[in-house]
Amino acid sequence: MKEVPVFVLNGFLDSGKTTIIKEIIENNGNYQNNTTVVIACEQGEIEYDEKWCEKYGVHIEYIEKQEDFSVDYFKKLDKHYMADQYVIEYNSFFNWDEQEFPPYMAIYQQITMIDATTFNVYFQNMRQVFQQMVKDSSLVIFNRADGNKELSQYRRWIRIMNPQAQIAFEGANGQLSLTLDEDLPYDINSDNIILKEIDYPTWYIEVFDKTDKYLGKTFTLDVFVTDKNKETLVVGHQVMTCCAADVQFLGYELILPKGTEFFIGDYIRITAKVIKSYSKIAKEEVVMLEATKAMLLPPEKEKILSF
Repeated sequence: MKEVPVFVLNGFLDSGKTTIIKEIIENNGNYQNNTTVVIACEQGEIEYDEKWCEKYGVHIEYIEKQEDFSVDYFKKLDKHYMADQYVIEYNSFFNWDEQEFPPYMAIYQQITMIDATTFNVYFQNMRQVFQQMVKDSSLVIFNRADGNKELSQYRRWIRIMNPQAQIAFEGANGQLSLTLDEDLPYDINSDNIILKEIDYPTWYIEVFDKTDKYLGKTFTLDVFVTDKNKETLVVGHQVMTCCAADVQFLGYELILPKGTEFFIGDYIRITAKVIKSYSKIAKEEVVMLEATKAMLLPPEKEKILSF
């Protein structure tokens, strides 16, 4: 049996899922020239009207309960429509980890839609739901983003939950932007940027996400040593990504100046340059830190940092 592609769009009700699905289908001949089934797990203000479906050859199915969204359900749909692709407008309160598909159906892409005007309130109260939404998404789109001064912070929150996701911002004109004028807590143009511990999570994501911008920049920061090998240390901090139960270590490999040595558990201050170099741990070229200075600090209990 041939592989059938599945495209998933999730997000809260009225976050813009239906609108973007319609835009994708209207502007993509691959959808119009094949049989497409859209499965809507909830209904917002925007609807799939009958004339639109007829024009673009789209079939709409509605489902309300996750227990009905089963392998047997997909098999019945497939037998009925023999669809070339499925687009799922997913209910973000369904448990994605429990969602099952027939073996011949493959997730080609998952997109998360977020309303920038309500994100802050929802995120502060439902971080775990957002983590569930974005963890497997290749693209996260903030719409209604015009004039929002918190977008750089929103972007960093999403990036820590899914470092691989591309993040875009959509304004009223419908144009997507992948870049923002960052409101950073440090001066990126300083010769030696002194980094406060509280700003470490922001700095980590910035370096990870915009490596080219940071290559060659020098920072002074305090970090913990968590691993050691013959040539490098692994240094960084524990960071709470979404809730107290989800703490991750965020760190980089560090090349030490010759003649210096530290041990696992040491708390050290480094002045280091951001570089790209081959890592024997990762077995590929990665972002690393190359220290010009390093000193041992008095022992300190490691704190869990947060965004």
